Amino acid sequence: MQVLVADINQKVINAIRTYDCTFLTEIGDPLAFEIDAVVSPANTAGIMNGGYDAHLRNYFGVTLEYRVRESLKALPLAVGKARAIQTAHNKVKWLIVTPTVSIAADGLSGHSSVAYSAAYSSVLAAHRVGVTKLGMTGLGTGAGGLDHSSATIQQCDGIEDALQDIAEV
Repeated sequence: MQVLVADINQKVINAIRTYDCTFLTEIGDPLAFEIDAVVSPANTAGIMNGGYDAHLRNYFGVTLEYRVRESLKALPLAVGKARAIQTAHNKVKWLIVTPTVSIAADGLSGHSSVAYSAAYSSVLAAHRVGVTKLGMTGLGTGAGGLDHSSATIQQCDGIEDALQDIAEV
């Protein structure tokens, strides 16, 4: 599986590029590239009204947000965990939901280690459903308000560790 981290924030991409990563990095929206899954840096309720999630809701439509919210209501996800939810889109078949913010303000919310957990869990969740190319933005660096430098290092470590774990299986 290939992983692409694309972000419109040049600071995020610059921070990631200082890391010697094995995955792809680009300036821009992950949806502008050839991917079959995209990461939603959600909140624990699945409310997609801020940051990149609002963009995803506009792209996929509110029906997908409804399905995300129902999924999280039926089986809650902690901050840093991930779940694949199938979309109705013809190219981007999967939305990988990984809460980076808790609406209850508990757990890892607000700490840069959430970027590690979310990235690691997202890659594994995508792998489980057969994703070939996963796109994501900087996790927690937008509406999540995490420091770009420490969060991107954590995110890169999470991606690399997950890819290594997948390769060893």
